[in-house]
Amino acid sequence: MNKNIFRVITEMDRRLPVYLTSAGGWLNQEPMDRETGFPDYQWIQTLDGAGRLEAGGREYTMARGQGMLLYPDERHRYYPVQEPWTVRWVAFNGTHVREWLRSMQLEGSSSLYLANPDTVLNKMHALQSLLDSKDPAGAVECSSLLYQLLLDLFLYASRAEVRSKQQHYEQLAPVFSYIASHYAGPVSLQDLAGQLQVTPQHTCLLFQQTVGMRPIAYLTRYRLRKAKELLLEDAELEVRDIARRVGYEDSSYFIKLFKQQEGLTPSSFRKIHRLR
Repeated sequence: MNKNIFRVITEMDRRLPVYLTSAGGWLNQEPMDRETGFPDYQWIQTLDGAGRLEAGGREYTMARGQGMLLYPDERHRYYPVQEPWTVRWVAFNGTHVREWLRSMQLEGSSSLYLANPDTVLNKMHALQSLLDSKDPAGAVECSSLLYQLLLDLFLYASRAEVRSKQQHYEQLAPVFSYIASHYAGPVSLQDLAGQLQVTPQHTCLLFQQTVGMRPIAYLTRYRLRKAKELLLEDAELEVRDIARRVGYEDSSYFIKLFKQQEGLTPSSFRKIHRLR
């Protein structure tokens, strides 16, 4: 288990949006105090025992099912509080990593709870195996796995013991199913809230946390997606008929919504896509 493997970083690696620099693990992580931080991003995940992280003026407990995301060049300190503190880690860098992490709301060094820790660990095992293979051509595969790992953090990680995004998606599944079955008719916020047996206000909160928009805005985008499919399936179908089939009795309002979303009218959309 005690391993510290470094990758030979080539100029081709540095051209990738994200690339692996090192990986490894410790049966019992020793205290680490970095006054000037570490040159790469790090994801360090607890397998057993517990530790303490000090970063950004805050302290975090690091137990099983948790990990710490560390930004480069940020002062931090971590040490075991329940031994053996067994961890696995990967270090990475790349021109787009900071932008990606910020867009995923994973900004700054901190501790994260994982709803599905084994999913992330599987990626870390695969990355370490690639490093062990000494394959100089594995840079692209490592980059792909790292991107998947970051997406896993986005889906399964949270800064507190609350639901992860994946769990929010699962909770909203009845609403998504209801929209898919009823988009052609009238659908109200109360109808959607009823599928979850919660208040409309809480339904709006769940949608904002999960997909970044209100439920009715999601319904509109779903209807317009179905409209695009109908526009291309039958060239003879009138726009006003398509509007009705996706839940809009007022075709003028439908055209206005479509143009706001797509930047062109339904007829123009049909024309440019059917000519391809």
